[in-house]
Amino acid sequence: MKTLYFASAALALVIAAPAFADEGDGPNFAEDARSDEQTGVELIALSGDLYQYGVDNRDPLAVIVAARMRASVQVTDSDHEAEGDVEPGSDGAFISAEDMFEEARILARGDEMIVAMIDDATADDSRGRVGGPGRSSGVLAARGRASYNIAFTGGQRAAVSSAGAGRTDIDMYIYDSNGNLICRDINYSDRSFCAWTPRWTGTFRIELRNLGGVSAPYSVVTN
Repeated sequence: MKTLYFASAALALVIAAPAFADEGDGPNFAEDARSDEQTGVELIALSGDLYQYGVDNRDPLAVIVAARMRASVQVTDSDHEAEGDVEPGSDGAFISAEDMFEEARILARGDEMIVAMIDDATADDSRGRVGGPGRSSGVLAARGRASYNIAFTGGQRAAVSSAGAGRTDIDMYIYDSNGNLICRDINYSDRSFCAWTPRWTGTFRIELRNLGGVSAPYSVVTN
């Protein structure tokens, strides 16, 4: 199971918010963009990475931090429809802040100090919420592909995060409307992240590929 996917994915992307250009024939990607801006999608991806670290290492404090990060982002259901080898399904692949806090309680093993930290965190886990990214979900067939066509605004940072239920290897590819590969996150887990800045407002194809021999639930979060 990968624990540093977020850092490795960063090598495949450029992020920022420059002035955007008119639509052209080249890649819809601002190569010279740089920014310290952070989107809610990135917090979702980072919290998932930290949560997995906490579970793998039985570290309730890491899980608490992950839960607080996830609770700070208000995620709403998206109306984007998937195409390909996918069936509608529950959002079982998306771990909520409440689920993370509950896992932290289990890992705490009755430690009164840690349990008190969890109680304090859950009491104010809705404060300071940032932007509202949209979430889509489904069940991806074995060796199958699912794609979403989503418009992103030129000059504004675009981010996509996907997560499965830990059953298989799912990779992510992002293509612009001209068929250019803009970003990809290929690894041995079912969690992926991509971010970039479009040069102009346009539609991008988000493609998920299940490399495993079993079907798997998944969720996709986009800004």
